[in-house]
Amino acid sequence: MNVAWFRRDDTRPRAASDPGPIEVGGSADSGPSTVDRLIHAAYWLLLRRAPEEGDVERATHTLRDQSRSTLLEALTSSTEFRLRYREWQSGREEDWQSGPLHDALARLGDHRAYVALCYQVLFDRDADGEGLAFYARRLDENASRLSILQTLVRSPEFADRVERLNPALGRLPRDVQLCELANPAKWDNPDWHAILRSLVAVPTDQGSMHRKSYEFTQLLFGLDRLGALRDDARVLSVGAGHECPLYWLANRVARVYATDLYDRAWQSAFGREGDAAVLSDASTFAPFDYRRDHLLFLRLDGSRVAFLDATFDVVYSLSSIEHFGGVDGARRSVGDMARVLKPGGILALATEWCVRGTAGGEVFSPDQVRHIVDHPGLRLVQPIDDRVWDRYEAEPVDLRVNRFQTPHMLLKDGDAIFTSVMMFLRRI
Repeated sequence: MNVAWFRRDDTRPRAASDPGPIEVGGSADSGPSTVDRLIHAAYWLLLRRAPEEGDVERATHTLRDQSRSTLLEALTSSTEFRLRYREWQSGREEDWQSGPLHDALARLGDHRAYVALCYQVLFDRDADGEGLAFYARRLDENASRLSILQTLVRSPEFADRVERLNPALGRLPRDVQLCELANPAKWDNPDWHAILRSLVAVPTDQGSMHRKSYEFTQLLFGLDRLGALRDDARVLSVGAGHECPLYWLANRVARVYATDLYDRAWQSAFGREGDAAVLSDASTFAPFDYRRDHLLFLRLDGSRVAFLDATFDVVYSLSSIEHFGGVDGARRSVGDMARVLKPGGILALATEWCVRGTAGGEVFSPDQVRHIVDHPGLRLVQPIDDRVWDRYEAEPVDLRVNRFQTPHMLLKDGDAIFTSVMMFLRRI
C-alpha cells in the first residue's frame, strides 16, 4: 500500500523547528545521508515499514521543494497510517513483534540521534533537552528502542497531533437518517451496528438483517442522537411486550414503563411477546443484566394511555399502532401518546408502510401514516426518507410462503409489498 501525495504551494506558517525546504545535495548537515535517514525514520516510525523506491523519490522531492512538515503531514494523513494507528491504540503487543522493525530502529543512529528522530517524526519538532536526556538515559539503561517508540506514539502529544491533522481520523461517511423506511444501509454504520450488537438477543450479520432488529436499533440510535437518553429521563413503551430495548434502556435512564395487554394475543411462533409471565418475573426474558428497579411492566391497553399529561420524556411504540383499530384507532393512540409527553419530549413510532401495491388491513399507505402522526402538538424531527427501497434491488419475503426467510426487510402479503417506517416526533 503506497502513500502518495501531491506537490502544493505550502504557504502556511511552519513550526519553529521546521527547517523548510532542505537542500538535498551537499552540506554536512543536510546531505544525502541525513535526508535518507529522515525518510527511512519517517516510514519506519509512522508506517512500520521500509519506504519503497517511489516513496523515497517523492519524499526527497517533498523535502527539497516544500518542508519536513509537509512530508510528515502527508504520511500521518494517509489511510495506511490510520490503519496502523488503530493497531497502536488497540494495545495488542503482537502488532509490534516484527524483526524487520527492530532491525530498522537499530539503524537510526546512536541513542540520542534515535530519540531526536522520534521527536522530529512523531511531533514535528526538535526534542527538548529534558525529553532527549530522559529517553536517551532509558536507552543507556537497556530499554529497547521499540519501547520508547511505543511510549511516544501513545503519548497525549502524539494523539493531539493526529487529531489535529485528522479530525475525522478516516471516519467514513455513514447513514444517520432517523425518519425513514427500514434501511439496510444502517448495517454499515459502525455506531449503529455497535448498538445492534449490544442488544445481544438479535442476529447482527447482514445476511440475517430483520426489520425488527432494525426497529430496535434505530429506536435507540435515534434517541441517542436526539439527546433523549438522559439519566433522569422517564420512558413509556406502548405495546412493549418484553423486547430487548426495554432492558437496554433500563440501564441508561431513570425509569422505563413497559405497557401491553399481556394476554398472549400477539405471541409469535418463537417470540412469546405477550407472555404474562413477564409481569411476575421480568428477568426471565432479560438478554443481559439490567437495573431491575428501573423497569416496570404494567398490563394496560395501548389504545388508551392511562397516564397524566406531560409525564414522560420519551414515549415509543414499535409496530403496535396498526393493531389498535385501523387508521382512526392508530391516530387516537398517537394523540394520547403525545398528551403524556412533556414539552420537548420525543415520540418514536414504527409501523407498517406500503411500498408498492395495495395497502389494507394492518399495512398503511404513506398518506395514512402521515395522517396518523399529523397532530397539532407533534412535529417530525426531519422529513421521512420514503425512497429507501427505490435505491435497492431486493426480492420481498412472501409471508404466505416462508415468513422466516432472511434478510427480512421488505415483505409481501398478497398484493401489498411493505416494510417498517421509523419516525421521531417532538412534542411542541
